[in-house]
Amino acid sequence: MKSLVTKYPWLLTLLLLPPLELQGKNWDYLEYEMIPVLGDYLRELHSTGPAKPPTKERIIEKIIADPERPLVGDDYCDTELIFKNIHHKLLCYSEYYFVSETYQDLQKACYGKQVKCKKGASFCRRSMELMRGVKCALISGERVSECSYESIFLTGYPVVTCQWDDETQEFIPNQVLDILIPKSRNMTSPDIPGFSK
Repeated sequence: MKSLVTKYPWLLTLLLLPPLELQGKNWDYLEYEMIPVLGDYLRELHSTGPAKPPTKERIIEKIIADPERPLVGDDYCDTELIFKNIHHKLLCYSEYYFVSETYQDLQKACYGKQVKCKKGASFCRRSMELMRGVKCALISGERVSECSYESIFLTGYPVVTCQWDDETQEFIPNQVLDILIPKSRNMTSPDIPGFSK
């Protein structure tokens, strides 16, 4: 009696082929009915490739603190991170920074003093001007709905990573990794002009 493979040699070829992969995700058929922002969000959430390149608008949205909102309150980070939808594939960041300055002022940091990086970044610059900002330090939680942050208000020198933008032909900041406090005085104290606590 012959085996199936000897009787049907083409069956062996089918068995040795890699499994077929589906094209796209299960929500692709609904993509045309979604609002574009939701479609972009779902694509970014499920993507395995590199993140979208930063743009001026994206930096302003993700790094620049809302100018209408004062830098005060214990819940500043909790509400701002939720409102700006900041997470890494629905996981909480261990720390995150907002800077309360204009985009143009933060962009100047890309041409500032080179400093040692943290968090695995390879090339960092430090602003040459003092700026106000907030450090959001994770207290508890792992996923977006559970994240709880401590809001630490600072005045110091933001440390940024920057990326060349071919469209504008200039460096743009894509992440704030730290805010360095000058050693000469305590910049978190409320007696500093322009700092509200």
